[in-house]
Amino acid sequence: MKLLLYTTISFLISLSSFAQFSINDEYSTMEIRGTSNVHDWTEVVETLTGDVDASFKGNTLTKIGKLELTIPVKSIKSGKSTMDNNTYNAMNADKYPNIKFNLKSASISGDKVLCTGTLTVADVTKEITVACTYTVEPSKKRFILNGSHKMKMTTFGIEPPTAMLGAMRTGDDLTIEFSLVIN
Repeated sequence: MKLLLYTTISFLISLSSFAQFSINDEYSTMEIRGTSNVHDWTEVVETLTGDVDASFKGNTLTKIGKLELTIPVKSIKSGKSTMDNNTYNAMNADKYPNIKFNLKSASISGDKVLCTGTLTVADVTKEITVACTYTVEPSKKRFILNGSHKMKMTTFGIEPPTAMLGAMRTGDDLTIEFSLVIN
């Protein structure tokens, strides 16, 4: 019991100032959801890496100064190799192997965080704003950002993939759902 109390107090003291964190790839999750003229589909991002600078007062997030996220395109998996290859081809993964998000600003209100930054996909960079919520787990020395974002493939110059000689057409709209575990 004393060890848990000591660990919690030490963690809270360390969080009262600006601290550097890393995205925990093992526990973080991200899914990409879309539609087609045949059925809805989901792809899972298997690799997420990045760094975060944040400050806390107790269990309250007070500032995010940096959030950089990198997703290797070829870590996006559907469980179907044909769909995976169509995704990689549509995103020109051999030439542009990573998707990147770089935070420009974050506003925090209660447990809500509004993150504005640049998203680069297939060498096209656009500014986006993503709404998140956060939770702090002091006993595990981490915090978690959860959220979702709707976007269109064509915004980033990506032609929605087709299959079966064009008989199957992917919709343009995507929803990205994520849970970033940050240690």
